[in-house]
Amino acid sequence: MSEKISEKIFKRISEVVNLEPIDEFKDIETFKALDGRDAGIFRAYKGEKIKKFSIAEISVAPGMTYFNVGIKPETNYNISTFAINYMEMPDKIQFDVDLYPAVDLVEHQDFIDKYYEQLNGVYMEARKSEDFQWKPSDFAWMRARTSPYFFMSPAAKEKEDKVHNLINAYLEVWIQMYQNEKPVSEEMAKAIEYRKKCMIEVLREKEPDKTIIQKVFGNELTERLAEAMM
Repeated sequence: MSEKISEKIFKRISEVVNLEPIDEFKDIETFKALDGRDAGIFRAYKGEKIKKFSIAEISVAPGMTYFNVGIKPETNYNISTFAINYMEMPDKIQFDVDLYPAVDLVEHQDFIDKYYEQLNGVYMEARKSEDFQWKPSDFAWMRARTSPYFFMSPAAKEKEDKVHNLINAYLEVWIQMYQNEKPVSEEMAKAIEYRKKCMIEVLREKEPDKTIIQKVFGNELTERLAEAMM
């Protein structure tokens, strides 16, 4: 069996960051579905420059496992949020990956030049590849929060290595941001914090898959998981 995408990301980040568990989420380290079956795990960590590094693995139905991985930096750094949504099924994968900007990139062309442009080659190659079927998000609120390199696509299960390689390319650019960026001014930190607050509020209101998850886990656990992954 190939290594899970969540395990690969955790292993790579552990090479770069000294991670400490966050005890706040001990109650959902493992959890069950409404039908009583073991249905998932959740882990959260913190580290220098990182407010929360979260990993969720959720068995939505037999043969369907959803992975959510997010690395949320502290707001006093201009470091994008690395995040993936990854649904693994017996014959295919549905995924998205992005480095969600902490700032309005129109005002920070230097940040695009330094980091995001590194993704242009792999992004355009993947857009043109027959292995993927790229599409933008259907939701305007989602498109408003993503970078120019947000990538969402299905892929055949036998193309898993190519999916993982694409995700890893984004992760490596994120690691450069993490290693290079210094604390920003107090004014800029407040702007970053406000932007992230707005993004979280919109996500809580608009999350399209929430109803599906509620049917599997009930309202209380769904809300707890949503809070943990934000």
